[in-house]
Amino acid sequence: MSGAWTTFKRELGSYLRSPVAYVIAFLLYLLRGFEVERLLRFGAAYGIDKERFTTAYLMQNSSLLLLMLVPAILTMRVFAEERRTGSLEVLLTAPVRDGAVVLGKWGAAFAFFALLWAPAFILLAVFQDTQYLGASLLWGPILTGLLGMLLVGGLLLAAGCFTSSLTDNQLLASLAAMLFAWVVLYGPSQFRAPIESPVEGAGGLDALWAWLDAQVIRPVLDDINVADHLQSWFLRGIVNSAHVVFYVAGTAAFLFLTTRSLEARRWR
Repeated sequence: MSGAWTTFKRELGSYLRSPVAYVIAFLLYLLRGFEVERLLRFGAAYGIDKERFTTAYLMQNSSLLLLMLVPAILTMRVFAEERRTGSLEVLLTAPVRDGAVVLGKWGAAFAFFALLWAPAFILLAVFQDTQYLGASLLWGPILTGLLGMLLVGGLLLAAGCFTSSLTDNQLLASLAAMLFAWVVLYGPSQFRAPIESPVEGAGGLDALWAWLDAQVIRPVLDDINVADHLQSWFLRGIVNSAHVVFYVAGTAAFLFLTTRSLEARRWR
């Protein structure tokens, strides 16, 4: 674990010293600022539902952008840049396990991603003041909602590490990670298009497809529907252990694949 901790500290330091990371934070919170200001004006004019405000605050377009773009940007260079410059070979010959390297790099990206959400606590506390909402917010849904965001972010960061380990092109790695994030965030709802029930006397294939859709496809899409997990569960203050296991297992699977990718490169 000492190798993972050393890698973590080095990578997190590089994030904190990089101007790109602060540009990302500035642009995202600038966008969030406009959305939050509009949300506060609406709440002041028409009254505020404390539960719905929490959902609206965390599920804004900028929040989805934060989930879709930031993990790809944070992870696009973790292995791709080192492959391009040749420093990855030096890293792989160091007396550090590949798994420790992967865990340290992912952990640093996750820590910086979590820091991007830290201002939310301060802002939400300020919004309770009388000159804004004048109402105490429900902190249970806020905390579980942020937990959901972090779980999803951890999964997407692990997927970004994997795509970065496959190529030395940072742009290609980031695009692949963004595509995966889009599929995770929007795919289940897009692919879950309603299928018409087979008319009486329809062929066996139509009936079989309708059965598969009802018994297999839709339940699976519901189980992996990240947006629904966030909106219907985490943002309502409910933590489903099955959802937590899904994200943790998915994160572990991508970190394992990343480790295997590095091991394969070691033996080339």
